[in-house]
Amino acid sequence: MITDIKKGRYGIEGKIYSEIFGTEMEVIIDEECSIEYAQKCAEHFNNLSGEMVETICKGAKSYCLDFMELAYGDWDEELTIPVNSETPPLEMLKCFRPQMLVIEEPEDENKIGYQLECECDWEIEHGMEIDILDDKVYI
Repeated sequence: MITDIKKGRYGIEGKIYSEIFGTEMEVIIDEECSIEYAQKCAEHFNNLSGEMVETICKGAKSYCLDFMELAYGDWDEELTIPVNSETPPLEMLKCFRPQMLVIEEPEDENKIGYQLECECDWEIEHGMEIDILDDKVYI
């Protein structure tokens, strides 16, 4: 699942292809983390349920709407699609792109946890982080 694994500048580095998002992504693995655990995380990511993807999209939509409200006066970026309260959550997949899967040493290897670093249309400078821990999504 994770390919091209090697020691890199930020720990162990590799690549993964995301079927869900249709893109190749960088993977950063904490040096204290086992490759077996990292592979479990990668497998989990590539097999997200439709419900989890929708939860991620709902969180992205909420973040986008909050950001637009806070930055209204100074924000002039165009989104790939118009985003408002009526936008179907899954349409948000057009507005953000995961770029990196980050896997840190787990406190409990029985709980899958990782972060997705994403580019997004509304927060070009900082992007969006999605944390997944034990099948729960945090944005």
